[in-house]
Amino acid sequence: MKKIIVMIMNTIITVTSKGQTTFPIAMRRKLGLAKSGGTLRISFNERKGEITISKPVTAASLAARISSYLKAGKKPLENVDEYYRANRQK
Repeated sequence: MKKIIVMIMNTIITVTSKGQTTFPIAMRRKLGLAKSGGTLRISFNERKGEITISKPVTAASLAARISSYLKAGKKPLENVDEYYRANRQK
């Protein structure tokens, strides 16, 4: 059985009068943003007063995640319209 280690980081950051903040380098490294910056997804839950910041899902990472459920040797579906045309019952 493969052991998965999950790092949990909690820190307090300062927001400047311009609304800017700096993320600690350890967090930027884990998100792959340490060298050149990048984009993040931010969600605000007004009811809880919480902000969630995460790395946005890319088409490539989503395809890889979905493909992991395919049986070995089966090609991933790339064109839904083509699939339906080929498999539509007549």
